[in-house]
Amino acid sequence: MAHRRSFLKTIILASGAVFSASLESCTRKPSEIRPVRSSSRRTYDGQKFATAHAYLRDGAPLPPPDLTYRTDVIVVGAGPSGLMAAIDLESAGRGVIVLDSEPRAGGAAVSADILGGSVPLGSVYFVESTEEVRRMLSYAAIEPVPCPDDGYDFGEGEVVRNLWSDATLRRVIRNESDRDGMMRFRDDLLALGDALPVYPLKTADTTQRNQLDQPVDKWLAQYRSPTLRTIIESYSRSSMGGNISRTNVYCLQNFYVSEFGPEFGGGRQTFPGGMARLTQGVASKLKDVRTNMLVARVGQGAEGVWVDAVDDQGRVHKIVAADVIMAVPKFQIPRLLTDCSPQRAAACRSLEYAPYMTLHVASSKPLVERDIYDTWNLRSEFETDVVNPSAVPSTSYSKNICSLFVPMEQWMRGQLQNEELFARRAAEIVDRFLSTRTDEQRASVETVYCWAWGHSIVVPTPGSHSEAALAASLGEGRIVFAHTDNDAAPALENALWHGAEAARTVLAR
Repeated sequence: MAHRRSFLKTIILASGAVFSASLESCTRKPSEIRPVRSSSRRTYDGQKFATAHAYLRDGAPLPPPDLTYRTDVIVVGAGPSGLMAAIDLESAGRGVIVLDSEPRAGGAAVSADILGGSVPLGSVYFVESTEEVRRMLSYAAIEPVPCPDDGYDFGEGEVVRNLWSDATLRRVIRNESDRDGMMRFRDDLLALGDALPVYPLKTADTTQRNQLDQPVDKWLAQYRSPTLRTIIESYSRSSMGGNISRTNVYCLQNFYVSEFGPEFGGGRQTFPGGMARLTQGVASKLKDVRTNMLVARVGQGAEGVWVDAVDDQGRVHKIVAADVIMAVPKFQIPRLLTDCSPQRAAACRSLEYAPYMTLHVASSKPLVERDIYDTWNLRSEFETDVVNPSAVPSTSYSKNICSLFVPMEQWMRGQLQNEELFARRAAEIVDRFLSTRTDEQRASVETVYCWAWGHSIVVPTPGSHSEAALAASLGEGRIVFAHTDNDAAPALENALWHGAEAARTVLAR
């Protein structure tokens, strides 16, 4: 696996095959949610929680199985990690059933049809062409396209391109000390070379990891640059799921090297219409991918490993296999495994996940720069950045589309589970965003598609790399774990490596 890992925005494996709402914070039952505010110009959608709430949050008894059958391997979770595992297992001749609780495969790499165009709701690009990435691309029989550059909006009437070049920094950052700090930060990361923090994590006692498993904000203090702090705060929230006091230096260093731009060797790839082109291409070719299947219980015994899953008709399927690969967020594991050790449960519960919403505005007039892919709004209190999927080569939409990425604090997760609160919050954010546009631009808005992510990203919190992530990911009998939270690094490349590694573990038995 190549040494550099970067992120796939808003990060891989959001839904998995179980559910993506915090059991501890989900307190409202579906019957208690008031009707969503009606609007002919807005559509409200999100991950599906009702079945998961009934069985996993509210403790409804699981009925006896309606159907029982066997296979070689069950993969729980049809995000990129689970799909990668299924590719390798099927290629080796194993019978595989992939289960996912959402109506479609892909995890965070899913899209929606907005005015006839496929628009990514979450994951939008990847960085490295690793062996696993190439294998998945070949299996799906598709090729990526280059991702356009980013821009930075400092609220001064210009979207700054190629920010990290010396020439641009000298022109835009007027304070010498501020500018010097940004240059030193850039040069320090680029100078790391082979010393750049690497993924996947394999042992818990490396000196480098322990030294860098500290809060980003304390490490940034050495650069004494307010502008740098503002940029990294937005980046950390959008790409790592938490503010700079809640994310670690190890992950930031690894991720941010690719963000300096092509002049410094950075490069990103995507697909017209979004990353769902990849995940849907894979899912359509695998032999047995079953969506709308909530995994409610996983156990193992003399007969093998078994999974109880509830379909969208309420029927319970008991599937018995030689092995199970759990490619879902770890916070679910203590509620799913019939025999989960206290140590594993504690490690799983210590991992943190961030809620998000993405708001997709379609208009007849462009609302962002046409040639910039991702604009970082450094003066916004809501969205961290605005993605323009129309900028991707070979993409054609009937309207202009811009996607607001809105990370939220964990205590706000309930707003996403209450349809009226979600609608109110989304409308407020979109209205604030449009207030910075002209009257003509505002009048041209035709529709807004609002998407809620219950848990979109594992947060690389200080301490997670040294202890929690690895402890939560240890195999247990015939159960293998594969997910970006195996080492709290939410990136496509990392997800695919862990899926492939889980398949290798199963095939070696």
